[in-house]
Amino acid sequence: MKKETILITGASGFIGRHLISFLQADDFILRCSVHNNERNRSVSVVKDIGAETMWQECLADVNIVVHLAAYVQSSDLESMETFRQINVEGTLNLARQAAVAGVKRFVFISSIKVNGEETTSGSPFSENTLPKPQSFYAISKYEAEQGLRVISEETGLDVVIVRPPLVYGPDVKGNFKTMIRWAGKGIPLPLGAIQNKRSLVAIDNLVDFIVTCIKHPAAANQTFVVSDDEDLSTTQLLKHLSTAMEKSLFLIPVPVILLRFGAGLFGKREIIQRLCDNLQVDIAKARDVLGWQPIVSVDEGLRHCITDRQVRSVKVRDVVIRCFDIVFSILGLILAFPVLLLLVGLSLLDTGSLASASSITPFGQLLRRTKLDELPQLWNVIKGEMSLVGPRPCLFNQDDLIQERETRGVFNARPGITGLAQVSAIDMSTPQLLAETDQKMLENLSVKDYFRYIFMTVAGKGAGDRVKR
Repeated sequence: MKKETILITGASGFIGRHLISFLQADDFILRCSVHNNERNRSVSVVKDIGAETMWQECLADVNIVVHLAAYVQSSDLESMETFRQINVEGTLNLARQAAVAGVKRFVFISSIKVNGEETTSGSPFSENTLPKPQSFYAISKYEAEQGLRVISEETGLDVVIVRPPLVYGPDVKGNFKTMIRWAGKGIPLPLGAIQNKRSLVAIDNLVDFIVTCIKHPAAANQTFVVSDDEDLSTTQLLKHLSTAMEKSLFLIPVPVILLRFGAGLFGKREIIQRLCDNLQVDIAKARDVLGWQPIVSVDEGLRHCITDRQVRSVKVRDVVIRCFDIVFSILGLILAFPVLLLLVGLSLLDTGSLASASSITPFGQLLRRTKLDELPQLWNVIKGEMSLVGPRPCLFNQDDLIQERETRGVFNARPGITGLAQVSAIDMSTPQLLAETDQKMLENLSVKDYFRYIFMTVAGKGAGDRVKR
């Protein structure tokens, strides 16, 4: 069977990137349009979307259009005309040209804000709710929806309208990113008494629903609202986020009426409304007409969101630490070169030869106590075999320690000259405790900790794996 070709507008955006990843594993040919991506020749660059934009080249042989591109900036200072030019005229112009080009289906990603900014308790938004858009953005989306229905009636183009609430996932920005930061800082928050209910949609669920709308025959000329089908209060959401990040959360139960009063004094009324008001959606139509169910739960969606952020954070941290490793090791070897020559000379005078593996002289004890015996390992750090901070190397015959470290994934990291166990005076005589300490350090290591362990070692803190007599 011939593969269908899909044009995705706004492909470089948050939803677009995830939709492309999802569809790449499916039986479709993808064609993407973005606002500015000159470095990638596999996509079409559409500088401006409006009534005059020419789409013929992008629409050649296309069967389905998923229109994600939109103007979303919101400010009272901005002209409604800008929203209409892009979100209304630009959308309808694309739909008309799509119909002429023989496109079968046009999937339009609208917004739940078309229905309104809040719901009353027990009365969620549905597709049958009387629209009540308030912001410029919501009004423009609603006008685009109305225009698309007219085009559908005139041309026979299948139009599917999707109204999602707040979308979250890896790389999410805006208010949700702010909430993640709040939940992760561990600072007291006055948000412990909010009992509202808000619907969200994980990016995995939204993308899966869009694909369902692309494929399902019953989606033609229908409007759908979509969500995770699990509504949370702001207080519950913060608790779920902190659990996903394995962070402590301290919420102060400040009455909502005081929050609203304080927000009004500081001109933050809109922010507190989003935190305290209800906004629920009913996805019964999606279940009944399309047989669709969310593929991930809220907890799964949040874990995916947090895990991706943590992985990226760890990668950045590792690059920064590696840079510091190289710079400090080169400086250390340059500055310590005269000292190294002196130590070699003194060791020859002390033993008559280089010390054997079984001989530890008083001079050797001095080297271990002052950490001067670690200096040659700076070369191993430069070569990438070690880090200045990491789990101390163990011997091949330390079976208990090796087993404990393997169980905890300690060997996935570079060994280090010093670390948490070293400065805490935990040596290799307690293998389980040492491995547990290494694991704790690796899971929580920050650039700040990196410097702290180095300074503590230089200052003589802890004994680590010193030789005992």
